[in-house]
Amino acid sequence: MKEATMAVVWTITIEGNNEFGDICRKEVRINKSWERLFDGDLGLSIGDGKKIMEALQNAVVNHEAETYSLYRRVCPDCHTFRPVKDYTTRRIRTVFGTVEVRNPRWVLCPDCHPGKAGAFAPLKEICPDRATPELMELTARLGSMMPYPQAATVLAEFLPVEPTETHATVRKRTIRIGERLDDQIAQEERRAGSNQTEERRQLEMQLPGDRRKEFVISIDTAHVRSADPNSARNFELVVARCGRGGRGDVGGRYFATSSIDQTAIRDRTLHALGIAVSATST
Repeated sequence: MKEATMAVVWTITIEGNNEFGDICRKEVRINKSWERLFDGDLGLSIGDGKKIMEALQNAVVNHEAETYSLYRRVCPDCHTFRPVKDYTTRRIRTVFGTVEVRNPRWVLCPDCHPGKAGAFAPLKEICPDRATPELMELTARLGSMMPYPQAATVLAEFLPVEPTETHATVRKRTIRIGERLDDQIAQEERRAGSNQTEERRQLEMQLPGDRRKEFVISIDTAHVRSADPNSARNFELVVARCGRGGRGDVGGRYFATSSIDQTAIRDRTLHALGIAVSATST
């Protein structure tokens, strides 16, 4: 006679109240077998955690998408509902799985914008990349620390992401985040430069005109590309020289670093400059 299998079904209820007083409820069931306990299956597994977080993320994202879409349907000028253009679906990738939401398009209010025919998708305003900023940043962080295929494997191992998160996706997101960071740094430097123009003029020094009495710092960068783009990543190399005289003069102090952090480059430059000054003054 076959013995009955002892099992426990855990039911997790996700419940939330929206802005209109409605109750949103979703249930997740996790099956735990007594027999699997002897195989070391103790507690929740990574797969169970993925299932729970995916269900929770699905409920939260759908609620937020519907609430924001309804908020943007109200015309801010006349406070009436904008007409409906159409309804489609939009897939939003998050760290806890891909969520498919209803994606409406609202027509511009004909009373407040007479003669203008146009429609807009409100979800594009809050998620233009079809992926949350957290997933973009996490993917770029892993892609900058390890080969792209390995980063994609780590994401799929611990997060409920789809198999479509390949090394090509990791590479594209890493490059996109890098470009945005470069643009942000450039904007900050332009703003800082416009605010500190007078201070920079006060720090300008009149050179004596004799190259033998001048200390010159030359810094150059170069991109080192991997022979196999699927197994390693590219990096940037910084090469610099500190010494007296201009280009072509013998002597000086050279150094190279693979770090493009401004603080690291400044520290290495000051260190090399100090050694060069000590060497020429003795």
